[in-house]
Amino acid sequence: MRVGGLREGDGEEREDDGNSGERAYASPNPAWISPVDHRLPRAASWTGARPRCGTDRQADRKGVLASCSHWNSELIGSTLPRTADSVMPVTAESGRGCPSANDNRLLITGKTAVGPIPHSGEQLRASGDERSEKGRIVKSRRRSRRRWGVSRALVAVPLIMASACGRNVEEVADILLARHVHTDLYDAYPGIPSPAGDRVVFADYAADSRSLTVYDVATGVVRAVTGKPAGRSRVTWSPDGSRVIYVDRWSESHGVWTLDPATGQESRIVDPGEARLDYPRLLPDGTVTALRYAGADTAWVAHAPRSDRATMVVDDAGGWTAPVRSPDGSAVAYFRPADGRAALAVTEIATGETRTLAAGLQLGWDRRLEWSPTGGALYFAAAGMDDSLFVGWRVPLDGAPAERLVHDGRDVLAVTPLADGRIALSVYNTSTAVGLVPVTGGEPTDVTTTGSTSAFLPSWHPGGRALGFITFSWRRVRMPIDFDLGVLDLDAEGVPAGTVRVLLSEEGEDYGAAWSPDGRWLAFHGHLEQSDDIWLVRVGGSERPTRLTRFGPGADTGEPDWSPDGRALAFSSNGPPLEGNPGSVYTIAVDPAAGLALGDPVRVQLDGFDGSAMGARFSPDGERLALYGRSSENGRVTVYTVPAAGGTPTAVVSFANGEPYSAPEWSADGASLFYSRNDGVGPFQVWRVDILTGATEQVTTGVLGALQPSVSPDGRTLAVTIREAAIEVVALAAGSTGADDGSRGW
Repeated sequence: MRVGGLREGDGEEREDDGNSGERAYASPNPAWISPVDHRLPRAASWTGARPRCGTDRQADRKGVLASCSHWNSELIGSTLPRTADSVMPVTAESGRGCPSANDNRLLITGKTAVGPIPHSGEQLRASGDERSEKGRIVKSRRRSRRRWGVSRALVAVPLIMASACGRNVEEVADILLARHVHTDLYDAYPGIPSPAGDRVVFADYAADSRSLTVYDVATGVVRAVTGKPAGRSRVTWSPDGSRVIYVDRWSESHGVWTLDPATGQESRIVDPGEARLDYPRLLPDGTVTALRYAGADTAWVAHAPRSDRATMVVDDAGGWTAPVRSPDGSAVAYFRPADGRAALAVTEIATGETRTLAAGLQLGWDRRLEWSPTGGALYFAAAGMDDSLFVGWRVPLDGAPAERLVHDGRDVLAVTPLADGRIALSVYNTSTAVGLVPVTGGEPTDVTTTGSTSAFLPSWHPGGRALGFITFSWRRVRMPIDFDLGVLDLDAEGVPAGTVRVLLSEEGEDYGAAWSPDGRWLAFHGHLEQSDDIWLVRVGGSERPTRLTRFGPGADTGEPDWSPDGRALAFSSNGPPLEGNPGSVYTIAVDPAAGLALGDPVRVQLDGFDGSAMGARFSPDGERLALYGRSSENGRVTVYTVPAAGGTPTAVVSFANGEPYSAPEWSADGASLFYSRNDGVGPFQVWRVDILTGATEQVTTGVLGALQPSVSPDGRTLAVTIREAAIEVVALAAGSTGADDGSRGW
């Protein structure tokens, strides 16, 4: 192994290309082992019907009684089959109803309780208490009055599994350490618990920056601990749990930083100069390890405490992802590309000997790898070859079978072993639907859940008798994306008439469809020919869609909006990418009779504005455009209006740096704009701003988020995307995988 100074050179972080080649070591006898295809075998999984709870209602589905009140639920005395969509009652009398040795069932009972949770893992007492007597459940009659929607709530979900059915019942408690309302519109980043499990840090992404929030598990106190915008990434904790560690991606502040969660004080502890660092880890002695990108070279390096000088540990780490040193310092574990996916490998630092522990992995949003405290196993989140969800994995280094770590059938974003022996999972809970709410305000009513897997980005038919929106059922682990345009007919009172049906289904991304004012055409963003462009298709016709723009590969184009006379479309795009366009607003003239473009897109000039512009919408009279722009100087996002032909934009309302947002929508009279915003902790809500005075007021309410507003043709109703999105950090009890199917391996 080569140890010493680094080769200097300019360079940016590079994506893994899968062609890392052999790694160069200066060890006397490097013993490289060719990668072996240790693909993750398919594991048994629970596929039975799971009752879903809503506020103040009861649902009896296929024999499962789900009693729901203010998001508290219970599932009592049921046998959940692993593969069959049915449920059988269970009694404790003489083992009747208990699964036999060959029975493919699992006894499970449980209840949700709300209250402060001791992080040591003991069972709750008092409100929500649950105990077993001779195999049956005795429930307290006290009810929690706190709502699940409060992000500070601490929740325990006891699961009672029959280790000896009819005689002894073992309580295994999965404890929800923290629940954080997720603000990113697309990707999700995990919450990471401290080693003691007493605090959890979350990262939210907006306006090209990430802000950090820390939850105190014992008290439920939530604190936004960062103020100024920064490119905070790869967030983790110091070994003693006193500080948060991250890398700042922004060029002017790049390096490894620490954050004191008690004071919010941030300090850069490594400045790499012209090089770039990623995946930093702080060791107990203060040393920082990280991947270092310099020119064409990638190395895994170590920085001594209070030193910017790097020491080579592995001088050729090309293709590595998420390297982390073993607790005894003898090895490094990491992901590397293999056959279009990822493989898990461990390299002995002294000899360079490498073992491939698993392959065929698809990694998620946040690539993270953790050692067990003793160094005997590795933990991570990924999808195997046959998985439709991201799950957690525990992979022993001794060759024993790997274990799946799951919770409630949701995506696992990260796995963190805690100091007390428990395992914490960061899971993603998300769903979208389209709802209706009066423009005067209130809580949106879901109109699309029945008949649609998911729905978002609503648009109105010009007659007001139908809603269009995007429908999809894809999973991130099962690409490619396949969006369709769904439609829901409404009666004269605006009540849904029928179920969701598919209006447009082209292969790929049919996104942001909008009816023309005469109802004859649909304009939409499509990715039909390897480029994000605007397309047009005749409603009810059999012709193939017509491509109106040709921005080329790499362009990112937003949804279109029609002018009131149907002769133009407005949209935003960063194409052509080779021109260095950060994002601009365009209009394109359209022949409404033939459905053809009458020329090339025209960029709308924004005099005096320097930055990226997105989300264009025509005013009701067609004279102006509403849009939002991000300043290149300070990253601040502002809603503007500008003449449709271009000119000097007028600022209407600005967002705090890092505050999430979505595109504006005109009121029917053109006097105000609707938009979505988020305060950094709670869900998105729709707001209204008066264009002349700048006065703002909140329009939507409720525990679920509301965004992407669309005003009905009569101006009386808003269609919005209803979004539930939360990151939950759950501590599994010692000895539990959390698996619903009861299996401990694959």
